[in-house]
Amino acid sequence: MDRERVRELDRIVLGEIWTSDEAWRNLVYLCDDLGHRFAGSERERRAAEFLADRMRAYGLENVRLERFPMATWERGPCHLAVVEPLERELPAIAMPYCPTAQIEADVIDVGEGEQPDFERLASEIPGKIVLTDAETNRPGERKSHRTDKFNWAVQRGAVAVLFVNRNPGQLHITGSLTGRNPNGTRAADREAPIPGIGLSYETGQFLRRLAERGRLRLRLATENRTLDAESAKVIGVIPGTTRPDEIVLVGGHYDSHDIAQGAGDDGAGTVVGLEVGRALAQLRGQLARTVRVICFGAEELGLLGAYHHAAQAAARGERIRFVLNLDGAGRGTGGQEQLVLSGLPELVPYFQALGRELPYDFAIRDELNAHSDHFPFALRGIPNATLSSRDATAGMIGRGWGHTEADTLDKVTLRSIQLAAALAARFVIRFSEDENFPGRQRTPEEVRQQLADAGLLERVRATEGPVI
Repeated sequence: MDRERVRELDRIVLGEIWTSDEAWRNLVYLCDDLGHRFAGSERERRAAEFLADRMRAYGLENVRLERFPMATWERGPCHLAVVEPLERELPAIAMPYCPTAQIEADVIDVGEGEQPDFERLASEIPGKIVLTDAETNRPGERKSHRTDKFNWAVQRGAVAVLFVNRNPGQLHITGSLTGRNPNGTRAADREAPIPGIGLSYETGQFLRRLAERGRLRLRLATENRTLDAESAKVIGVIPGTTRPDEIVLVGGHYDSHDIAQGAGDDGAGTVVGLEVGRALAQLRGQLARTVRVICFGAEELGLLGAYHHAAQAAARGERIRFVLNLDGAGRGTGGQEQLVLSGLPELVPYFQALGRELPYDFAIRDELNAHSDHFPFALRGIPNATLSSRDATAGMIGRGWGHTEADTLDKVTLRSIQLAAALAARFVIRFSEDENFPGRQRTPEEVRQQLADAGLLERVRATEGPVI
């Protein structure tokens, strides 16, 4: 790699990023003008068309919307009431793919809801409403995901699950539920077998105080619809010159949950990717490898756009050199970026050296997880990482503002977008130009070992079928 030439390319893209507020204006439109962009909705469709128009305006080539079938969900009324030891109506929301249901049952509190909690209380769960914390991890910790807890409750005979937000502020937690057939794309496949309900921290604490008195019984009624629809990936490319058949893929997901603007999750990451494309378009004809900028649809409902794209790329025999996922990039005030690799220890020293060379400090972790758009590519052995910005939720638990009503534009700044876009663009330049880049595609056997090491193998086998 000609380092002086790469530094000159850096100067071009950094000048573009630091002298423009284009990314901020794009995020304002997505958040304030469109609002939520729930997968399969009209607002998501309008967001996709807007992103495609921006890509064309920036000079990206072969801009297109690749549509795919999926099941969307529409929320209706949700009523939750204490029946015993007192009577009280409580605020609550249904979570995506929650079915219509009317239930009255006793409550079993499983605390944090880790697997040992469910095993310890297994004999008491059948026929009960499970009360559990939602995500409980602090930054740098690894804890069980919401979908793990939901599945454990279903397997043990629960009739509903109540998820408690661990961050105060009267904010309801949301997140999609696992369907009856996770491999399916139709509404009948994706609708959850039992209700999943999101509660605020304060409501959860109230219920736990009542449970300490003895029997706690609740009445739940919710009406929702799961229906067939479609979503889309938005794609544009900057063609490579000497190695155009090798692809560097970069981008985030533009869909959001329906209770907020989705500014940090992942409106900011989406516009960071768009800004990377805008800046790198100035290098047309100068990059060795093809850069594909992608805005994934339907991430919040199960990484659906990423799974579809990974399968299509494999069917076409595409050679993807690296996937840089931007879920969570650009949040907060900037300056605390973190790169999470997916079980790729040989790349840790590479990125450590890169941080010194740029020079720009960013945290590096190597930990395979299954809960963002990098994962479908990791299952196919493609080197990947997720770039996120950590300071937006410093001191908070789990997703912080994410998946609540508070995921709004005021949690993002132009500076945070610029810093993330500058770092991501410089990464992509090196993924394109460095002939000695140490990343390599894993074999299926190596992928299985990665999954086993991360404690994900059995779960993935149950949901992904022939992929592994």
